[in-house]
Amino acid sequence: MSNKNKDVQGFTLIELLLSISLLAISVGISSDIIVTLVRTYSKAQIFNDTEISANFVFQKLQNDIKSAVSASVDPSGRQLSLTLKNGSTIVYEAQFNNPPQLVRNSIPLLDTSSVVGGVRLSCTGNCFEIVNATPATVQINLTFSQASGAGIFNTSVTLKDAFVVRGAY
Repeated sequence: MSNKNKDVQGFTLIELLLSISLLAISVGISSDIIVTLVRTYSKAQIFNDTEISANFVFQKLQNDIKSAVSASVDPSGRQLSLTLKNGSTIVYEAQFNNPPQLVRNSIPLLDTSSVVGGVRLSCTGNCFEIVNATPATVQINLTFSQASGAGIFNTSVTLKDAFVVRGAY
C-alpha cells in the first residue's frame, strides 16, 4: 500500500531553473554597470591628475613671470631664467630624461608617480620663448599628458600663453 502525501510543498524544477536564469541575467546587467562605473572613475581620475598638474604649473609660471624684472631663455628654448626685484633668480627647466619633468630651481613640479601613471611633459617647438623685447613677453608652450598606465584613457592639456614681465616696463 503506498502512502502519498498530497500536502508536500516545494519548488518544481521549472521554477528553480527560471529563478536561476533571472538571477544570472540580473548579475550580468549589474556587473556591466559596475565595470562602466569603474572605467568612468578611472577616466575622470586621469583627466583630473593631468589638469591639476597643468594648472599648478601654469599658476606658478604666471606668478613668477609677472613678478620678474627681466627674463631670458636659453637657445634650446627649454630653460627660462627670471630675475626678481630682490635680485634672486628663478630658473625653470624642461628636462626630457626619463620621465620628462619641469623643474623650478632644481625642484620637480610634476607628479610622475601617481596611482594612474603620473604626468608627462612635452613641448612642440620651444618650451619657452621671448616674443617681445619691450616690454619683455614670455611665451609658454607646454603639453601635459598621462605618462603611463592609462590605457585607452589618455588625456592631455596644452598651455600656450604669453605673459608680460611686469618689472620690465
